[in-house]
Amino acid sequence: MISSWMFYNTIIGGSVWMAGVVIAIFGLLVLRRYIAERRMAANKRIDAAITRSYLRRVAGHRPEGDEKSWTGERRLAAVSQIQALLRGGERDRLMQIAELDGLLAATLRRSHSWRRSERVSAIRMLQRFGSEACVARLREMLARDHSQRVRVEAAFALAAAYALPPPRETMRILGMTARAPSKLDIALLRASAPEYPEQLALLLEDDLSPVWRAQVIDSLGWSGNVGFIGLLEEAARQEDVEVRCAAMRACAKLGHPGGREFIISALHDPAATVRTQAVSACSALGLKEAEGDIRRLLCDPELWVRLRAEQALEALAEGIGAASSTFNHNTMMDYG
Repeated sequence: MISSWMFYNTIIGGSVWMAGVVIAIFGLLVLRRYIAERRMAANKRIDAAITRSYLRRVAGHRPEGDEKSWTGERRLAAVSQIQALLRGGERDRLMQIAELDGLLAATLRRSHSWRRSERVSAIRMLQRFGSEACVARLREMLARDHSQRVRVEAAFALAAAYALPPPRETMRILGMTARAPSKLDIALLRASAPEYPEQLALLLEDDLSPVWRAQVIDSLGWSGNVGFIGLLEEAARQEDVEVRCAAMRACAKLGHPGGREFIISALHDPAATVRTQAVSACSALGLKEAEGDIRRLLCDPELWVRLRAEQALEALAEGIGAASSTFNHNTMMDYG
């Protein structure tokens, strides 16, 4: 009897103890949630105060708030959000203020890290800010970093900031001509074209391989310089098929009908890929006079040429705007 009573007391005591533990844990979780919500609300108020302060400083007003208690990390996070909303002179002033506050010092230090991943992460932050100090450091990394991946990342960051070096220097630093061109190489050349059209054209005087010559010609189409029509006409007569294809793509990208004669002539090119690009160029430029030649390509022995000719005829019938849209989609498919 006594043993049964002690047994029940033990069970009851254990249950009470377990219940107490559960209640204590639940109370701790509730308290933790309460503290986290208070901290979150406080952080939001601080972030809002930092944002207001920087916006006032950009506008030339006196800052407000307890700036001494704001950490560099929190300031940097706020500035990174603000800079995405500003343009032109306001964004430049914000970047100058951030540099004066030393907010980029930590990022610049990370760009010197021995770990490649840290340097790549720093490049992306430098790209986001794009100040003079950031561009200078990116150029240094492009020219001197021992990692090929880091140099390529720096090149793309400079391209996003419209601060790429001349194309010949970019190709030399990255050793482009020593390998087959990749999609990244092509993107860098195209990004250089609006800033350095003449220097890009000078590359054609070098002893380039046909595949690189084709990529340089293709990039001329992204320059926006219609003065290159004559150069593209000469390229359209080259023996290499890829060079002729690149001339068609470049003419279409320029959007000027000055090359209509050699584009229409290319519809009869012996290479199917050239005929395909010529059809796309006619579609992009809205060359109505090419409809008869394109219609004859509906009987072309190559299926892809026939399909592209059918699309081009539909686009020409709908108008130049629709044709240009169709061409851009098809060109992306060619590179995909």
